[in-house]
Amino acid sequence: MNRIALLIPHYNNPTGLAASLASVGPDEAVDTFVVDDGSTRVQLDEAAARAAYQAKGELTFIYLPQNRGIEHALNTGLQAIVDAGYDYCARLDCDDRVAPDRFARQVAFLDANPAIALVGSAVTFFDASGDRFTLHQPQTHAEIVRQMHDDNAFTHPAVTFRIAAVREIGLYPTDMPAAEDFAYFWRFVARYQTANLPDVLTWSEYTTAGISLSKRRRQQWSRFRVLWQYFDWSPRSLVKLVKPLVWQVVPFGVAKKIKQLVGIRSWS
Repeated sequence: MNRIALLIPHYNNPTGLAASLASVGPDEAVDTFVVDDGSTRVQLDEAAARAAYQAKGELTFIYLPQNRGIEHALNTGLQAIVDAGYDYCARLDCDDRVAPDRFARQVAFLDANPAIALVGSAVTFFDASGDRFTLHQPQTHAEIVRQMHDDNAFTHPAVTFRIAAVREIGLYPTDMPAAEDFAYFWRFVARYQTANLPDVLTWSEYTTAGISLSKRRRQQWSRFRVLWQYFDWSPRSLVKLVKPLVWQVVPFGVAKKIKQLVGIRSWS
């Protein structure tokens, strides 16, 4: 057993899963847990997944009897990783790619910085048309705390975190639909030191068609609830509390274009 386990939820996307597994470098000492969230349209292809995975580690498949949503799939896999006794858990989604040494670099960083419980990285987003942009997240904990009152300071598929912290703060929340990662990372930020590496270690696919307005509304309402939970009564926190309410009515594609046009410094 390796020290780090990679957690990948899967739903009707065996081709994307194989591409993600193939991107893991052959020298990476990482075990991987794939949790199938009740796929019905396209079944998980274990043979193709094993053929694609060249890392120095075991590949484990967990099947949920029915589709319950990503937070339940994540918690099923994360609990298995906790029970197995790993030191670290890393995240990735189907269709995402990683630098061939991403996990070794994040483990080395956490080993060298024992006070830090969660580390992410910069991420390049891409779509089928060839469009791409890079998100540079804040690197220091102070900068991360400041941004968390505004927006998620971590890109979910790019993080690695300590299992020791999971044993203290628990699994992903299941009462924040479409914002389970934002709520979960706030638990880390509120209790531990956190960081982001400056380099792009993950490439993540995005699609505007896959983000419905109804889902975005649920997401922004969940984000509002999270921000209210961690509201610190500062003027800035008050202003940022209003943002999720505004974004509820703005489609994802429009929001992305606005961010690119105004030149928010974290997007390039």
